[in-house]
Amino acid sequence: MFDYEYWGNSAFPATVNMALEEFMLKRAAETGKAMARFYSFPRDTVVLGYAQAHDALKTRAINVVRRATGGSHVQTGPNILAYSFAAPRHGFSGIEDLRSYYAGCIERAFVNLGIKNAEADNKASSVNIDGRLAAAHATIWGVDSGLIHGLIAVDPYDMQKLAQSIRLNTRIIHGKVYSEYDAIRNMPTISLLLPELAKAAPRRTEALKIIIGNAILEEVSEGKHENKSVDERIIAAAYPLLEKRYGAQPWTNERTPVFSEDEIQEIPGEEINGPLKKGLGYCMYLQVQDHDFKIMTGED
Repeated sequence: MFDYEYWGNSAFPATVNMALEEFMLKRAAETGKAMARFYSFPRDTVVLGYAQAHDALKTRAINVVRRATGGSHVQTGPNILAYSFAAPRHGFSGIEDLRSYYAGCIERAFVNLGIKNAEADNKASSVNIDGRLAAAHATIWGVDSGLIHGLIAVDPYDMQKLAQSIRLNTRIIHGKVYSEYDAIRNMPTISLLLPELAKAAPRRTEALKIIIGNAILEEVSEGKHENKSVDERIIAAAYPLLEKRYGAQPWTNERTPVFSEDEIQEIPGEEINGPLKKGLGYCMYLQVQDHDFKIMTGED
């Protein structure tokens, strides 16, 4: 469909990762090529949604950034592999088409790795394994290009640490309480699903991230891509975005400056210049239906 530039599988500080996302969105519009990138966060970090207030945070002692896409908070860290794809808009009929295309690539990559019962759920913006959420993503529709980015749990979360950092909501379904805590605790992770994969690697988590990224890249670019590198030159090119938004306190605290209509056409679920929202649940489960959420918590 497109000529792809592949920007590697590396770890960067959270603010740099967020700036590179918007940089890739702009680059796809300028070059007419699609962008693919995988990345990690060296520190545990809470990533707030574009229009989310700070009430989800239990402490400000943890690293906090705000992203360009909608939804609510997620916690990232060394146990997570993030993926990002940006492409010119003309390759898709709309933002839903972009989301379903790349979700399908992730689903097929999981199957190719030997994971059974992987299935994309485009209503919930997720890829599920045995009915439980294993990857989740968010999208943004720029004037000339679109972007989807998301998270895959490679290793389980430290639930005690996570619960100390952020508020996890509950749902009452048919009179019974179900919690996001249990849903995250029961999340299928690649290291447990494929116990023999990279078993002897001295840094197994990092080895798994490379293997997973390569499997997804094969589906996305069909093995045809130009290898690039996020080097000092690219970081310098993205620096104005870091200075304007992602590395600045007004953006993290107040989402200032907001996007303009000549930059972004649509962020699903958000008003570009609307108020910050309070009381939001954990992003990965915001669009999951009650019946599916019960399964994800470990109770059907």
